[in-house]
Amino acid sequence: MRFCSVCLIVLSALGSFGSVNVAFAEKTAMIYISFWFDTEDFILPEADDAAKRIAKIFSDRNIKATFKMVGEKVRVLEERGRDDVILALSRHDIGYHSTNHSIHPTPAEYCRHLDWHEGAEEFLRREGVGLATFQRVFGVNASCYGQPGGSWTPQSYAALREMGIPLYLDECGHVGLNNGPFWYCGILNVLNMGPLAARQSGWTDEDVKKAIAKFDAAYGIAAMKGGGIISMCYHPCEFVHQAFWDAVNFSKGANPPRSEWKKPPLKSPAEQEQAFKALESLLDHIVKQPGVRVVTAREIPPLYPDRAYAYPLERKDLVTIAGSMQRRISYVDLGARTVSAAEALFALAYVAAESEPGYVPDYVDLAFGSGPAGTPEVCVVKGTFRWEAVQETARDLVYRILDLQQMPTTVWVAGSPLRPEDFAATIAGPVAALLAGKTPPENVRFVKGNFEAQKHVTDENPGLWQWVIFPEGFEAPRMMRLAKLQAWTIKPAVLRK
Repeated sequence: MRFCSVCLIVLSALGSFGSVNVAFAEKTAMIYISFWFDTEDFILPEADDAAKRIAKIFSDRNIKATFKMVGEKVRVLEERGRDDVILALSRHDIGYHSTNHSIHPTPAEYCRHLDWHEGAEEFLRREGVGLATFQRVFGVNASCYGQPGGSWTPQSYAALREMGIPLYLDECGHVGLNNGPFWYCGILNVLNMGPLAARQSGWTDEDVKKAIAKFDAAYGIAAMKGGGIISMCYHPCEFVHQAFWDAVNFSKGANPPRSEWKKPPLKSPAEQEQAFKALESLLDHIVKQPGVRVVTAREIPPLYPDRAYAYPLERKDLVTIAGSMQRRISYVDLGARTVSAAEALFALAYVAAESEPGYVPDYVDLAFGSGPAGTPEVCVVKGTFRWEAVQETARDLVYRILDLQQMPTTVWVAGSPLRPEDFAATIAGPVAALLAGKTPPENVRFVKGNFEAQKHVTDENPGLWQWVIFPEGFEAPRMMRLAKLQAWTIKPAVLRK
């Protein structure tokens, strides 16, 4: 990952961080550092000792890291009798990293041709096996989940809600929002963090200098934002091997039987020692910076509470939502909290449904609804609708979301099919009128909605699927269309002050 122009500007403006961090820290909120280790190599036994050594490095400094465990790795640790490794890791935070990681099919491979509900069920079926092993061995539920390699899938989010896992912690480019934490499908994400993902590959002295410089750049950006999270990812196996265990065995769709699995080549003892010492140097540099606190994945959700559900939306919030949804269908900033496009539509529909002559609701208790499960084949593109018909549709929409916790693919008004974004744009004006004390028009004009929220999900392109484990030519356009539909739920996560 190269320096972005913002990082270079920050470094140029601040000069040596060692001399200016105190001034920064006095003006900013806390800067939280998330160290997470994808603990996945179940082939190379030396990777077990690497994980134990890293756990000790953090424990010796009274700092907790997050180890995202592959289910098969946990099983193999038991099989090898490595209770010492399990105990060392148990002193830290434990997240989840799939059942089999790179053994085909990976999550994106088995989900790419499935619809929303089938994909969620298949994810639960396959990844639930490893999670059950994880829970039995560690005695806790996972604090977070992150996909193996680049095998991201939107259907996993519905499954994570079922699994009771509140945080998606990883790094990939499929979905993201302003290089910061965000909500998507009701799950908090620390994902696609841009310059605030401060990983640097390699453990030579020169690599460590680059890693420290990358962290310092991220520190400066976070400080200027008033605090936030810096995400730092490594793998225990990379401290002892010369090549990744899965690249040696499962590249380009290869799926050899266990009897043919090969161990990756090892670094020399001197190279391994250099790597661990380099990690210590990086960690010691980070923790001595003013205003820094290392946090585990389990500690992140309380830092970013979803205030949209903390108390009802008030009249001023509803006015802001109605005004915003007339311009674009996306998340709405209400100051101390944000609401997603789906939550905004629920609020508009509730006001429309409950309004009567002389009465308009003063507040709305929100309900969560995931995005639509599909795209309508045919929809209305013009016309008008009687207000009574719009109200009836609004009531049906409210009841549906309360009952199913999912937005419909098609919204029906007086027998005519509309896209959800068009219905949102169509009712936003009449609801704004109601909130202003006016009477809504007898005939409501159709308004085409600009579903702007979908821009935060990357368009299908070959660059999304460059993980070496994928078969050559892998693509998943249907799955990414589902991901864009779930952009109805995306919104920034606001740091608790």
